[in-house]
Amino acid sequence: MNEKLNLNGAEVVIESDLVRVRAESGLVTASRTISTSTEVTLELSGPPELACAGNVLSVFSAGDFLHVLVVCGERCGDRIPEILQLAVGEVTSALGLLTEILEPRVTVVSMPGDGGFSAPDLEKSLRLSSQRLLLEGPGVEELLELHGVTAEAMVDAGMELVVGVEVTDELRERLRSEISRALGDLNVCVLLAAALHIEDDIRRRRLLGVDLTDDPAYLYSDEVIGMAVANQVAGTKAIFNFKRYDEEKPGVIGELGPMVDDAVAGLIAGCMSRLFE
Repeated sequence: MNEKLNLNGAEVVIESDLVRVRAESGLVTASRTISTSTEVTLELSGPPELACAGNVLSVFSAGDFLHVLVVCGERCGDRIPEILQLAVGEVTSALGLLTEILEPRVTVVSMPGDGGFSAPDLEKSLRLSSQRLLLEGPGVEELLELHGVTAEAMVDAGMELVVGVEVTDELRERLRSEISRALGDLNVCVLLAAALHIEDDIRRRRLLGVDLTDDPAYLYSDEVIGMAVANQVAGTKAIFNFKRYDEEKPGVIGELGPMVDDAVAGLIAGCMSRLFE
């Protein structure tokens, strides 16, 4: 790739491994620190994906890390901390759970001055460029671990409701094996991923008008997902076991949000049901 753009006096050259921005009037750059110069060169970690909206250019590049560059073709450098904050917020909103894995590095470049800039153009350019970027996202197990749901935590939660038999190392190991087997089931993974992403979308207010802050009593779609996971793992009998884990919420289940807790409860309940078949 070798592309040249002019954003209201800011000359931008985009190559396969770098972006160079130059302006006679000077540039203000903000990332971890704020600096001034007449030319900025940023090395990219992977192939660039870019999009323009008005006088705002956004470039996403993913390799060893995710780099996001925003070039504002307006004389608004005096407001660059505010623009950087908005850009970070939009990147977080656009990428969702991936930001917790990839930890994007956001850099904003603008020309000096206290003029205005278009927040809608900033949002549009970031969303367009992020949508064009193909990322190898994390697996379901990695996403669960971000919530503290490790294999060991699930084994601990499962053992808390064991009655009538002694909890032994052998029993714990058998449950650990069942959890590993269940996480190899595509349908289980899809249901867990659905719960994880729905909860993240709601938490980040990407689904307007949906508020699960207090886990309202009339919400039952979370239980539908939990029952579906339990049923997929061990059939009808696991659905009854799911109700126990959903109501008592042992261990890590009680620390999770309203969608993920039921999905994990369904996984544990299903695996526990298989132990005692």
